[in-house]
Amino acid sequence: MKIVDLATASRRAEQLCQEHGLELLEQKDIPYGRQFKVRTGGSTAQLNIYFGKKGLKLVVQGGDNATKAALEEVTAAMEGRSAGVASGAVKKEKKALPEVTAVYDEPWIGTDESGKGDFFGPLVTAGVIVDPEAVPLLQSLGVDDSKKITDKKIPGMAEEIRKICFGKYKVLQINPAKYNELYGKMKNLNVLLAWTHAAVIEDLLEKHDVKLAIADKFGDEKYINDKLKTKGKGIHLIQVPKAEQNIAVAAASILARDALLKWSNGAKKQYGLTLPKGASSLVIQAGKSYVKEHGKDALVNVAKLHFKTTEDVLL
Repeated sequence: MKIVDLATASRRAEQLCQEHGLELLEQKDIPYGRQFKVRTGGSTAQLNIYFGKKGLKLVVQGGDNATKAALEEVTAAMEGRSAGVASGAVKKEKKALPEVTAVYDEPWIGTDESGKGDFFGPLVTAGVIVDPEAVPLLQSLGVDDSKKITDKKIPGMAEEIRKICFGKYKVLQINPAKYNELYGKMKNLNVLLAWTHAAVIEDLLEKHDVKLAIADKFGDEKYINDKLKTKGKGIHLIQVPKAEQNIAVAAASILARDALLKWSNGAKKQYGLTLPKGASSLVIQAGKSYVKEHGKDALVNVAKLHFKTTEDVLL
């Protein structure tokens, strides 16, 4: 059977589930696709079917059980490959940490920040709650670590993420003046970063009951854990390097970078000067031009003053 549309794919999935002894508990529409919840014995799993930019996409969700294994045989048959031979997406997942790349059965939070290594601009930390049903849409959109995405594509992707995860995201933007004030009190970048991640998680937990959060590990795990309050203390928090492999963290990284780009564009209009990213010689040159035009006391409004770059700019 050639799969050319969602209706055909759904019929094929039902037929194959039956052939593999899977009991269909529920099927329902999801954005741009259809979800099947099936059971065999005492275990359950889900299959999401949707058509992305590159054609048919099949996403199996569930624990490591017989039902999930059977569903993977179903997807193999639908994709025209032998069971046990992974598609390109599965091969990629096996190379990464399973706990980070996993798609969970319940909503989870991903947090990430942008701007911590830039002399100019704010520190932005974002958090996104991803529902299992939203995963296919985010995958179709091409959501990935924002560092792998061009500045030109970020605004459009961020807008789509805000639609897909409507009411389930938080962006905390700390502009330079406030950043310098907070850093002056905390005296440690990791402590400040932890405070922002914890604040974002707590804000999301005020409105949604979520049991899991994933964040990129930027220091000792106790940094974020120590900053979490009552609601946050009850969440399972995973902190690992390269957490952007998780789609919720990747979505958060895009929202954070989008806010940073908006600030940069606004600063360019306000000051008539491009304030580059990073802390390079171009940054120093731009800083000297800014100080010449606005005075050294005004540097607090556009830059992170604890950077060594400040000394170079003021020389």
